[in-house]
Amino acid sequence: MKTHAFKTLSWLLSACILCGCTAVPSPTPTGATLPSPTSIVTAMPTPACAGDGMIGNDHVPRPTQGFEIGFQYYLPPCYADDQGKSYPVLYLLTLSFENGLSPSDNTPLSLANRLIRAGKLPAVIVIVPDAIVGYGSDAALTKDLVPYVDGKYRTMPDRLHRGVGGISHGAAIAARMGFQFPETFGSIGMLSGGIADNEAARFTEWIRRTPADQLPRLHIDVGDQDAIMSLTQNLLHVLDAQHVPYTLVIGHGNHNWTFWSPLMEPYLMWFARAWG
Repeated sequence: MKTHAFKTLSWLLSACILCGCTAVPSPTPTGATLPSPTSIVTAMPTPACAGDGMIGNDHVPRPTQGFEIGFQYYLPPCYADDQGKSYPVLYLLTLSFENGLSPSDNTPLSLANRLIRAGKLPAVIVIVPDAIVGYGSDAALTKDLVPYVDGKYRTMPDRLHRGVGGISHGAAIAARMGFQFPETFGSIGMLSGGIADNEAARFTEWIRRTPADQLPRLHIDVGDQDAIMSLTQNLLHVLDAQHVPYTLVIGHGNHNWTFWSPLMEPYLMWFARAWG
């Protein structure tokens, strides 16, 4: 999909009607000791790596920003065997799975494993932080979690190989992380997210101080029936005013897992395009 900056959401919809286009879904899409991981049982093996990746739990031992940060990690197949290889990292801020919004066999970690095993997704480390809320959580995740992950796991520690994304409130935090710290994140992916009315000035300041060629690439997916559409529009107004490019996909759906679930595969694939 070609990237555009649309002036407003209503302008987008009007333009689509006039031009005969429609908003369509995205294309289908050294060596420290690790905490005890558990193997995932899924998918058929690929010739390169017959085994599954590993899922485990870890935490930042000495946080500096006032937040305790625990997280799940996914390490791709052959991570333990190929000690000379490093990987891109994707930080995903998702809704709590305990809320029943995501079945356990369709979490982003398990989905990433299946896609990598099938040869559809490049090998990647995926980090899913425990939910932390409150003012400053975006800075805490960036200043505490990212350096810890880069220091312990074999990551490719540059912005182009590091993405951040989220769902709902997690998407808003991902946007704050990416635009506030563009030297850290090269891609931002948002599912059903936006910004509050009083955040426009802050985002505008972050964007203005960032060279145009250093702005993160941005993808936004939202349902046409989503109650948070006004928050998405708040973000779009800022992006358009500052001439920031982005990809926007408006699908038919609401603020729920029924809408998000079929988007997860193309969502992960969109991040992978930045890794070459």
